[in-house]
Amino acid sequence: MNYYIHIPFCRSKCGYCAFYSEPAPSGEAEDAYLDRLEAVLARHEASGPCETVYLGGGTPTLFDEARLERLFSLVIRHLRPGPETEISIESNPETLTAAKVKLIRGFANRISLGVQSFDPRLRATLGRDCSQQALEQAAGWIASARFPHWNCDLIYAIPGQTAVDFANDLDRAVSLGVDHLSCYNLTPEEGARLADSLIPDEDDAGRMWNLAGQCGLPRYEISNYAKPGAECRHNVNVWRGGLLTGFGPAAAGFDGKTRRIEPASLTGWLRGGPPEVDAIPAEARRNEIFAVNLRTVAGWTPELWKQVPGADSWESRLRIARDAARETLPEWFDISPERITLNDSGLLFWNSVAEVLL
Repeated sequence: MNYYIHIPFCRSKCGYCAFYSEPAPSGEAEDAYLDRLEAVLARHEASGPCETVYLGGGTPTLFDEARLERLFSLVIRHLRPGPETEISIESNPETLTAAKVKLIRGFANRISLGVQSFDPRLRATLGRDCSQQALEQAAGWIASARFPHWNCDLIYAIPGQTAVDFANDLDRAVSLGVDHLSCYNLTPEEGARLADSLIPDEDDAGRMWNLAGQCGLPRYEISNYAKPGAECRHNVNVWRGGLLTGFGPAAAGFDGKTRRIEPASLTGWLRGGPPEVDAIPAEARRNEIFAVNLRTVAGWTPELWKQVPGADSWESRLRIARDAARETLPEWFDISPERITLNDSGLLFWNSVAEVLL
């Protein structure tokens, strides 16, 4: 089983972000969240070994050390991660201290640092409240802690950003010693504070996507790059239709048949509001999983497809892929009896492929 825990608190709301979070929460709100999470986890009945745990948000590292310790103890007590469990936590530089990094290092084996850009001018454009000093300190603490796996998040096609600017961000991240990079094309999201002004140039986005492919870490998914063996197992499992249980406001889960989304507000979740349950028709769910994992360089093999809940025949998938290739551009696809993948051109236009598959 894969677990996602959504911590819905941030120091401030970034201008590009539409994920659910509450800025500048009170200590009482944080404690109420942890009380509710403890109650929910205590009732949870595991349906299999704990393969991955992902603490996201929001900003999990907004919690002070005592609350982080409580969060970690709840995970250990109720989800029972083992030595092989991948435990990931998202962090923002301005919320980290040396003591927090040490505490996290004793719990998680994978940390993700929300950098977005090492250029303060570009962070200001994004409405990202993080000083250069905080960023440099956090990067130094994490590097010294020697996490088994370390990711940096970067954003490209920011208005005013040049290819040289983005190349500098890539070089800086790799020089820190990260073994994973997530590079996201700036996308105006409905509900984001600066959505109307953060409009990326599509030509710049394409050039920078190609530039990311030269960062020195192999691309394994449209937006993700990693040394071999450092891929995010949590994401890979979910992309391939693995079972997922979500805890916290707006957290999503999938039990093999239905998608479950928790109430999309802290107040509603604290009150025990019912989740939104979406019973997806089996064929639609298969097509969704099939499309999502075509975002990866590895794509699908017959062996991988057999592991999907409710998988149909490999011959059916070959037929669907060939039909999609005819409806889009055949040169985007590499299709053989042993594998179905998109090449670089196909990955760049994955949205068009997904529209046909879905």
